[in-house]
Amino acid sequence: MILPRIGELKERIDIINVGPPYDLDMNGTIVSTAKSGLWAKIEPLGGSVDVDNNQVQTATQQYRIFIRYLTGLTPWQQITWGTKRLAITGPLENMSNRYLLIHAQEKTSKTV
Repeated sequence: MILPRIGELKERIDIINVGPPYDLDMNGTIVSTAKSGLWAKIEPLGGSVDVDNNQVQTATQQYRIFIRYLTGLTPWQQITWGTKRLAITGPLENMSNRYLLIHAQEKTSKTV
C-alpha cells in the first residue's frame, strides 16, 4: 500500500466519543469531541444497498481514512466529516509511525 504524502491530507475530520442509545445507523449520542480539526485523506471503497421485509432501505458506504499517526483512538469512537458520521469498523493500522489507517463506514436508512 502506498502511503499518502502530507499534501494529500486535504479533508478536515473530527473524532467524537459517542454513548448509547444506538440506532440502526450505528449512531449514538455525542458525548464529547476527542480530537478536532484533523487533516485526512479519505478514499471511498464502495457500498451496498439492502431492503428488508419492513421496507427499510439501508445503504452502507465503506471508507479508508489516513490521518497523521495518533494514539488514543478506539473502535468505539466515530468520525464526523462534514455532515457525515462514520463508524470505525476495522482495525486501526499503524503505518510506520507516520500515518494511521482507519477503516470506517457510513450507514443510512430510510423507509421505501
